[in-house]
Amino acid sequence: MDTNPTHPEIWRPSRRSVLGLLGAAPLAGAVTAMPRGAQAGPDAELARRIEEIMARPAFDGAHWGAQFYAPDTGESIYELNTGEPFVAGSSSKVFVGGTAFLALGHDRRFATRVHRTGPVRGGVLHGDLVLVAGGDLLLSGRLRADGSLALPDPDHTYHTTPGAGPIGGDPLRELRSLATQVAAGIRRVEGRVLVDVSLYREGTEGLANNVTATISPVMVNDNLVDVTVEPGRRPGAPAVLEISPQSEYVRIVNKVRTIAASEAASARPLTFADDVRHPDGTRTVSLTGDITDDSPGLFRAYFVPEPAAFAQALFARALREKGVRVDSAATTGSGTRRRLVAEHLSPALPDQLKPMLKVSSNLHTEVFPYLVGAVAGGDPDDPKAAGQRVRRELLERAGFDSSPPGSEQNRYTPRYFVEFLAYMARQPHFRHYRDALPILGRDGTLKDVQPDSPAAGHVHAKTGTSLGTEDGTWMNRQALAGYVELPGGRRLTFAAFVGIRTGSAEAAREMSKVTGQALGEIAAAAYVTQSA
Repeated sequence: MDTNPTHPEIWRPSRRSVLGLLGAAPLAGAVTAMPRGAQAGPDAELARRIEEIMARPAFDGAHWGAQFYAPDTGESIYELNTGEPFVAGSSSKVFVGGTAFLALGHDRRFATRVHRTGPVRGGVLHGDLVLVAGGDLLLSGRLRADGSLALPDPDHTYHTTPGAGPIGGDPLRELRSLATQVAAGIRRVEGRVLVDVSLYREGTEGLANNVTATISPVMVNDNLVDVTVEPGRRPGAPAVLEISPQSEYVRIVNKVRTIAASEAASARPLTFADDVRHPDGTRTVSLTGDITDDSPGLFRAYFVPEPAAFAQALFARALREKGVRVDSAATTGSGTRRRLVAEHLSPALPDQLKPMLKVSSNLHTEVFPYLVGAVAGGDPDDPKAAGQRVRRELLERAGFDSSPPGSEQNRYTPRYFVEFLAYMARQPHFRHYRDALPILGRDGTLKDVQPDSPAAGHVHAKTGTSLGTEDGTWMNRQALAGYVELPGGRRLTFAAFVGIRTGSAEAAREMSKVTGQALGEIAAAAYVTQSA
């Protein structure tokens, strides 16, 4: 899932209507320019195949842009509107990931540590335990026993998307490991459990679908409380809630009712309401709405507004489960004269990038400028601004315009993408960056795109989907940018975009499935023709 808000765009007149089957409206400004003149060899065949895809009736009036570039020869083997900025959607996350890769290094790991602030005598700590957040984005149970990550699509950070659900596994796995280390030498704490988030100053960022999240150095289960909702035994009965992880930080009041399937048209959507913070720092929030008695289940996630307090409550609970008694508890703070008690070292940076790149988590995307600014930029007080400065400096050092025209509206040219991707491909440990991208027909947001194509498994690329209105008309804009890995070790960098007007939100969503497959098919055509 990678839907982002759209931005206004200027279109030129079109003579034909779009997708009457879905009730779509004409696209003002469809550009009908075709690629440069046909050439002998596989380039001409690639152009022919791409033109056939773009000429399908479903894309009547669509606006396209694309470029395929061979870094080893410096040849652009296909071009269409390469200098025109297109709405990139989530495909621009390749720049966020690239910045993190260049600024932090592919082998960067993040340590979450537990310190004590006093002596231990006879298993009793005379002081506080301090959980020190180190910026690990994967304190979530995502890491499997075989070293791979659980990356369901849609991710639970897109909680209103049909099919979303909990990550799976134990969301407190890493905290329980830390608690086990503590319990090896401490059985009682005559003090408090504290959480130190001084790595950088927390901030608030807006995500897609009108969600606001607190960006913090500590992220346990992505700072979400997952709520799975199942119908009660009969209409009129309360729904059944499964809440994970459970904590004293927040109590979720069940106000979801079960209704008959025949009443589905009038069902209230699931909504968190009446969020109250109590004097002791705990919260109460109600989940309201309806679920039909034939529903297989629904899902919502509560974004915790105070991640440090959430982590404190969860860590205190993990300690109690390991037999460590805590005499007093507090939400946040810092201690003095600290001594290391326990440590968890995160997976390396490429795994940290995967929730952002593989399944397009906007939450993870918003964290990286803060993390880069604090760690590489050395500014914990204004980490976001520092992260943006680091990005500008890295791009300019590499010879790129750090603010190309349109970039403030998340619009970039195909040429900018392919040149940046080619630059990343020249870095010493490029394969770690490439492998963090979705793989055509195999995983992430490309898992179901062209799975039976010869190119499946050979295209690593970031998707981008942007649905919204312009001048009262719904629009679907999609992007795909990344690498085509050819036999013999050659590779292409590419970027492809399409924009098309539709008549309704539902038509835009349906069209996004069609255009997403088409962009994957265009990338696959490059693999097939250039492998010949």
